[in-house]
This record gives sequence, C-alpha cells and structure tokens, in this order.
Amino acid sequence: MPLPSGCLVAVLAACSTGTLFAEPTYVGAAVCSRCHSSQFQEWSHARHGKMLQPATPSSVEGDFTAGEVKLRGLTYRLRVKGGTYYISESYLSGREQEHRVDYTLGSRRIQHYLTTLPDGRIIVLPPSWDVLRKEWFHNLEIVNPEESDRVLLQIWNRSCYGCHVSREEKGFDPERMTYATHWTDFGTNCERCHGPGSEHVSRYQQSEGAVGGGPAIVLQTRLDPVRNTMVCAQCHSLRNPVSDDFRAGGNYYDSFFPILEYGQKMDADPAYWSDGRPRRFSEDAIGFWESQCFLKGGATCIGCHADVHDPEVEKNATLRPTVNSLCTGCHQSIGASPETHTHHASASAGSSCIECHMPRTVFSIRAAIRDHSISVPTPENTIRYGIPNACNVCHSDKDARWSADRVREWYGSGAGRKYVRRADAFTRARKGDRGSIELLLAILADRDEGSVIRANAAGHASRFADDPRVRVALERALHDPEPLVRGVAAFRLPPNPANPRETAVAFAGALADPVRSVRFGAVLSLLNMGIQRIDGPDHDRFERARQEAAAHYAIVSDDVDEELNAGRFYYLTGAWDRALAAFRTAGRLDPQRSVRYFEATVLVQKGDFEAARKLFGQVPSTDPNYGDAQKMLKSMARQ
Repeated sequence: MPLPSGCLVAVLAACSTGTLFAEPTYVGAAVCSRCHSSQFQEWSHARHGKMLQPATPSSVEGDFTAGEVKLRGLTYRLRVKGGTYYISESYLSGREQEHRVDYTLGSRRIQHYLTTLPDGRIIVLPPSWDVLRKEWFHNLEIVNPEESDRVLLQIWNRSCYGCHVSREEKGFDPERMTYATHWTDFGTNCERCHGPGSEHVSRYQQSEGAVGGGPAIVLQTRLDPVRNTMVCAQCHSLRNPVSDDFRAGGNYYDSFFPILEYGQKMDADPAYWSDGRPRRFSEDAIGFWESQCFLKGGATCIGCHADVHDPEVEKNATLRPTVNSLCTGCHQSIGASPETHTHHASASAGSSCIECHMPRTVFSIRAAIRDHSISVPTPENTIRYGIPNACNVCHSDKDARWSADRVREWYGSGAGRKYVRRADAFTRARKGDRGSIELLLAILADRDEGSVIRANAAGHASRFADDPRVRVALERALHDPEPLVRGVAAFRLPPNPANPRETAVAFAGALADPVRSVRFGAVLSLLNMGIQRIDGPDHDRFERARQEAAAHYAIVSDDVDEELNAGRFYYLTGAWDRALAAFRTAGRLDPQRSVRYFEATVLVQKGDFEAARKLFGQVPSTDPNYGDAQKMLKSMARQ
C-alpha cells in the first residue's frame, strides 16, 4: 500500500539526515558539555569523573618524593621527571624494571597507579596511596589473596575497566594474547546514566534549543524505582556480564547476572554475610534491593544521592547522622517521638536512623562503609554467625548478648526474626544440611522477602534438587514474576532423572522469556541435558538463545574460567574447532591450569585419536579429571 504523500516527505527527510530507524548513538561527554557546562564541570571534579585519569601533577596524590617505599619485603622506587611518574619494581619478573605510570585510579580515599605492558595489559602496580592516611600500602592488601607462590596481579582491562571509563572496548585478541583497549571518556560519563545522546543532540539542534524538541534522553527521576536503581547497579553490584550492551533505562538482567550469596566462592574474605547482606564494597545496589525502603517504599539511589553529578552523600544535609528528616518523611510517627522508638536521647547517635539501620558493616578499601540493606539490628546473628550488628558497632565495650537482651526488651522476641531465618537457612544449606530445605522453600515462597533473598533461597535449594519439594518449587520459579528468581531457576535446576522430557519442556518455555539472562540459563541447561537442537515452534528461540550465549563468551574470552565454560559450551553444541580453541586459550591464560583432558575429549570427537591419546597420557595425577583420562586411555587401547 503506498504511503500518504505527507509520510513520504517525512521518510525522504529522514533518509537525507540518516536517521531513518537509526538507533541512538553515543556522542561523548565533550558534546554534552556544550549545553550542560555547569553539570559537566561539577561531574568532572566529582568522584565519577575522576575514577580513572591520566597521571599528571594535577591528578597524582601519592608522595613520589619519598624516593622509595618498602612493601611486603620488596622495595619499590618512585621518581618524577618532567611531570611524568615512574615506579620501579622487581615483583613481576624477579628483576627490577621501571614502569611509567599511565593512569591514576581513584582520588577520594585510595589511589592506585596503572601502567601499560607491551602486550597491552593495563596493570595495577603494587604501591597504592592512602589519601586519607597519607601513606603507601601494597595493593594486594585490598583483595586479601590466599597464600600463594604465584605472582598475583590485577589486570585492569580484564576485570576493572567496565566501570572506570565509558564506551570502552577491551580489544582482547585470544590468538595473540594481547589487548588493544580504548574508550571514549575517562570516568563514568554522562551517557552511562542518561543513555546515548545523539538523538537528544539532534532534536535540540533542529529546534534550536526549544523545549518542544523533546529530551530524547534518559532521566533517572522519570524511571520507575526498579529501572532507576538499575542505572546505578550497572556498576554498584557484583555481577557477571551477559552482554555488553546495557543502556540506562534498560533491564539490568538483560546485560548482567549478579553473583549472590549462594554462588560466592567461600574464602576468608567473602562478599556476603551469611544472611545474604553484602559484606564487601561495590555491592550497594544489591543491598538496597534487599531493603524494605526499596521493596515497599519505592525509594531509589538518587533519593539519598540527590546531586547525581556529585554523588557525595555527605553533602545531602537531610541525611546526616544528626539529621533524620529524609527518613522521617515516610516514618512520620517515629519522627514525632524518636525516643519512644530508639530508647536513646533524641540528639544521640542512638537516635540516628542511619547509624542504627545503615551501620558501617561493609568492608571497603581500608575502610568500613554503610550497609545499604537498611536492615534492623540483629545481635542474635552476631552470636550465631559473627555477623556484626549496629548496637555493638556503637557499644563496642558490650558483647552481642547484652545487645540481644536490649533488643528483646525494647522490641520483643520477633525483632530481626527474618534475618535470623535467612542466616540459619543459608548457613545450613551451604553445609549440606537437608534440614534447611523447609526454611529455604519458605523464603522462596515469601514475596515480601524481595527478589535478591528469594533468589538466594532458590540457589541454595538447588543443592537438594533430588527432593521432590525442591524440584517442584524450582520448576515453579521458572515462571516467577521476578527475573532474578527465574534466572537462578534456569541456571540451577538439574534435569529430573525420572522424567527428563518434563524438565526439557520447562526449559524450552524459558527460551521465550523476555529477559536475556533467563534465556541464557535455559539454553545452557538444555545443552547440558544433551539437547543440541529443538524442532518446531521453539527452534528459533533455541537458536537465538544459543547465539546470545556465544556472544557472551566472546566478550569474556580473557577470563580463564569463562573460557573453560566457553569450551564446554561449544563442545555441547558440536562446534569442535571453537571448543578446542577455547580450551587452548584457557591454557594460555593460565599455564598452571591443566586443560589437556578437555583438549583430548575434543580431539576424540574430531577423530584425531593419536593426539588425543597423547594428551590423555599427559593429564597429571593432581588433575580432578585424571581418573577419567585413565579410563579413556584404557578404552582407546581396546579399540
């Protein structure tokens, strides 16, 4: 059907400007500054604008005049020449070599110094500067690594770059094992929070700045609380990338999947307390998504961090330890008589909303920061599980039993009960205690718990998927209203040995999920069941999800664990050459990681039995797959 003449004119005009059906593109902070100069100036001098900076006399905070500093038994030499900074070290290779400091990372509390190696890796050099204490310290004090005789190294453009610069391209070449990393802007720029700006710029240019031009830009204040907080969560959460296309206003779960308490690696420095609340920094969004202020009150990050271009919350006069007006705007009855609620003098720290409900129980870089789950003091969890509570953060001369008595006296025996239930359930589940099943299923079924805690319950419950109650609950969770709960179910539900077809049908339904991370979990689960192809109406959905999974592995190809997963993924899809390449890349990324068994299994599929036998024979006895390798050798010898 021909278009009306007026529409044809509009289409031709759009074609002439190249805007027909065009996706908005990113323009960079410099373009934004032309109209928004005051906001740009404020941002560029605040923490988001100074996260990563070129190392210059105006950005370097560390005392390089010290000449040298001794850290962990090694001497590091420091010098400045012509405004360029250098650090010499013998940590990396055992011989002293000098590195030019290319970038500074951080400026408010801690500052790190980065250099670029010949292979393109941008690494964090061991000496870091404590801005507050005015002293040098070793960078590895932050990550608290396990004892090891290996050289432990932080590679910025492998694990850190995603939040410190904007419009970054990692540029990793798995064949050459090199990086060609580049980015548009230093720091977290305008478009990280407002979305791509080309259409916004175009509209205002065409209308010469008239309001009628329309914003065509994302404003957090106009987003619902979920999408609003997702803008911040793109950095302020511990997460795995699902894709690299997140845009402000979009769905976090299309681009990321958070690492929760059930899935964390257990070590001496865990990311979460055993009740599911964050223990380590950079988890503010996860904690906040657990809070009743968010779940029931619709609160958002920018409700407290009101000046988004300079998010220093200390500058918000309504949210200081001695001022409760932001909280009492909702909790008016408490604000009318704070002593009745707090049992402390109104002007004391004991009557401060944030001191009691946001204590400093999250460990940051050489500091303690506030818990954003906005929970209630639960001394009972301190007694049982060593989880700190607000009472004893303040009353450090008392023990947790004293605090528990006070809380019970003032608020009754039910205070903090749900936090105790969570800690009991998650701790017992991690130990393999089947007595936790009933607690976990109760939490999963309780919508008031919110998506994060319920997803943790689903993840822990999957340890006991042989229990019919658990299987029914996880299959039901595939249809949960919360994408995080659906995603955990899609990743963690194993096939039903009694009726695998039933499980396959459930996963096939999840391929139609509107959220990418759920589809990702579903296709991996189907592949693990040995299903390489689906015919009929689900065929296109299966292929789309498989392509999405492949795209994920392409952006994390410099991570050894992800590359091993990629090898398994391609093996299950029958893409033998890609599987072999992924396993070999993993071996190059970490030469101490044995990948011979995996390489050999692919070679068997390719029909190269001689090479496979050789690799099976080279699998060391310390390898978890050693027994399987020996079985394969015996089997092949009989053929």
